[in-house]
Amino acid sequence: MKALPISDHKLLAQIKLGDSNAFELLFDRYWEKLYKAALARLNNADDAKDIVQELLINFWNRREKIEIRTTLESYLFGSLKLSIISYFRSLNVNDVRLDDVLERINILEDSVTDIEDYLQLEYLLEEAVSLMPETFKKIYALRSDNIPVKEIAIQLGLADQTVKNYITELLRRLRQNISEKYPEKHLTYFLIFLSLLNI
Repeated sequence: MKALPISDHKLLAQIKLGDSNAFELLFDRYWEKLYKAALARLNNADDAKDIVQELLINFWNRREKIEIRTTLESYLFGSLKLSIISYFRSLNVNDVRLDDVLERINILEDSVTDIEDYLQLEYLLEEAVSLMPETFKKIYALRSDNIPVKEIAIQLGLADQTVKNYITELLRRLRQNISEKYPEKHLTYFLIFLSLLNI
């Protein structure tokens, strides 16, 4: 009889005890998923590999201190998104749009250092989007995957300007939602959201 795969919860418990075999299982389970997600944002295979490698090494090195109040998968992907933000911050670029994003991220540097803080924001956004009409959900999902406005318009059978109008309204609604839930941090959280959506 084939043994059942070990759960993420048990895997994490064993890793925290220093079990290198458990870490190898985690590596095998999540490496490809994390790599594909990083590659989709960076469009550079070597940089994507480096970021995921460093993320997993840091996870192992910090194993005794890590406290996860969500799923292991959510934690890893949240860590990946923050690693990608740090990667973009480290670049010396001249692109106007990216420069604008980097300027916003500089504002955030001292405000969001805790992965749990970030995951709380991501959960809030997903919850807010889930209550919106179907077109908003689709546009949010596609833009989160770094799909250009023109391609979104083609996929949804809409005009480019219509998609831009939807994005503007989506941002307005999400900013209002963030402001109501986190009045003291709403600008910081909203800027993170903008940078992650490449808007």
